[in-house]
Amino acid sequence: MPRYNSKANKPGHYSAYPKERPSPKRIWRYVAAAGCLLLILLFATSSPVPTAKEAAQHINPFGPTAHQPPIDRNGTHEEEAKWSNHWKWLNPFSGSITDDESRSVLPPPRERPPIYTFYDSDAEKNEQVKAAENRLLLIWRRAWWAQGFRPVVLGKAEAMNNPLYERFQVRKMEQILGAEFMRWLAWSQMGKGILSNWLVLPMGAYDDHLLSFLRRGEYPKLTRYEGLKAGFFSGDKASVEAALTEALDSPDLKESKSILELVPSKLFAVDHKPSSIAYYDSSALADQYKPISISLADSKATGLLSLAELITSHLHLTFLNTFATGISVLTPHRSHSATIHYPAVTLANALIACPPSPMPDSCPPNNPKCTPCSPSKQLPLKAPESYTNTSTLFTIGTLPHPYTLASLLGKTKTLSIPHIRRNTARDPWLQSATLKTLGPLLGGPDRIVSFKETVASEVSSFRGLWLIAEEDSTGENPALDKQELEWHFGFSLPAYNTSSTVLPLSSLNLKTSTITAALTSPNLLASSSSSSSPPSSPSSEQQHQNDSLNDKEFALQRDRLAHAQSVLALNSNGKRGKWKGRKRNRHDRDDLVISEDRIRDAVEAWHLADTEAWRFVRAWGARGRLERKKWEEEERRFAGGGTGEVWGRWLDR
Repeated sequence: MPRYNSKANKPGHYSAYPKERPSPKRIWRYVAAAGCLLLILLFATSSPVPTAKEAAQHINPFGPTAHQPPIDRNGTHEEEAKWSNHWKWLNPFSGSITDDESRSVLPPPRERPPIYTFYDSDAEKNEQVKAAENRLLLIWRRAWWAQGFRPVVLGKAEAMNNPLYERFQVRKMEQILGAEFMRWLAWSQMGKGILSNWLVLPMGAYDDHLLSFLRRGEYPKLTRYEGLKAGFFSGDKASVEAALTEALDSPDLKESKSILELVPSKLFAVDHKPSSIAYYDSSALADQYKPISISLADSKATGLLSLAELITSHLHLTFLNTFATGISVLTPHRSHSATIHYPAVTLANALIACPPSPMPDSCPPNNPKCTPCSPSKQLPLKAPESYTNTSTLFTIGTLPHPYTLASLLGKTKTLSIPHIRRNTARDPWLQSATLKTLGPLLGGPDRIVSFKETVASEVSSFRGLWLIAEEDSTGENPALDKQELEWHFGFSLPAYNTSSTVLPLSSLNLKTSTITAALTSPNLLASSSSSSSPPSSPSSEQQHQNDSLNDKEFALQRDRLAHAQSVLALNSNGKRGKWKGRKRNRHDRDDLVISEDRIRDAVEAWHLADTEAWRFVRAWGARGRLERKKWEEEERRFAGGGTGEVWGRWLDR
């Protein structure tokens, strides 16, 4: 008889304590709770249900276009250039900050303080007079934009929105005083800033003390300036409103003709006469520019157009007097890259050319002792291979992509990785461009930091214009757009006042051999773009060294440049190419066919500092153009009632 095993016959835990099954009622509770939780998650993660109007906009293909989301100021892209704004922009290589080698790090954009003027577009005037006044408004806007301000043209709408407008309506005053009150009411409605007559223009250097102070955007007191009368003020909103209230409550309101007569002097801070701001009022025209004053009396429209031409010539003359040492066209490796510097030479000739003027020997009203422009004594035009840090020298630099420069220096359109590593020095453009300022011993990372400061720092950015040599995917170089250049300098370029909006390579009426000979000489002879006389020939030694730079070689350089541009152009989707072939085995390297974009990657990796400089300049220019376009789009809503009829005259189109 078997022994009884108590452990073997002992019931298990689950047998002794069976799990209680939930009742059907509890199961339904669990299911309902889970369903509610799922619905909550779905509603939280789903997009809001569009309204009927919003749905109709998506369904109707003929409906109005929707606004694009606002641009992120901390980083964006335009014209195939990408950038981020960061205070660490002087880091040698942007990829260490952005984790994206193709994205450049730029300094945070400088705030442009607003400067306001008032123009009543509803006033009954002759169409010719309106056209001439709008031409002057364009000149005013362009000049202040080039000096780092945000020009805004105000109208009656801003004045009528001011709470003090009702008190102004019930007051009786002279018509000229009422017009001045409208200016102040519009200015007070906008807040702190600068109020300027549209005949008050900046006629001084960018780093002038007063202009630098005004660019800070802080105006603790209501300030007027000697010599500018009622044409120029600065102040904050509270001080402007206090002055307006005092003027409206003044007992002398009926007899006065200016707000300055009504506001107590204790409310104004009076600054000395500025040397960098010019006011073309009636008294200045009568004293210094009598032909213009007589023309205004005979025909207002004709006189205003003559005044516009005079002001433009004075703005150009101020630029020439500011950079009295001359204009430098930076040309590293010029004997092999004459073709990429050709547009810069044409632009430099346009800048040193004397602008047309009804009074060629006149000076701005704020600078009667200027040096008038003379065709026989034009600024010197230089072509050094290295950058010179001089405050009175304006520099135009053209940066080729390392692939472009390698093609030009190697005199070939087909590059290979062995050729790049064995036959090309690293960062040749930066080495040559910074040799004079930094010497021969520093490497690429140190040179790129100094170069970035030269291009984008507040103390030196206004003393140069930096371009890239290659065209974009549209076949044009946006940096050479005539309209953009005029907004950069603050005045129109008379030598290129043609129907074309892009400075063509053939804009100079000179032979190719003449340009190449001039580019290979250390000093470019200053000549007008319309002049067909060739410059004097270089010395026999220079001529012997540059015998290869004939018409044929220049044409070959342009062919290599065109090929490099086709390689550098991205696809429409922004993707890079892939391997065109495969390697059969590790010993058979001849079967490895590398596409041009892989060669580009190798060139960029070998010339890291040159690549960083090229991308930085491209992004710097693209951000400036995007800022101006965005500003114009914002201002377009408030000018001309949205129709563009008046605004079209304020744009240089």
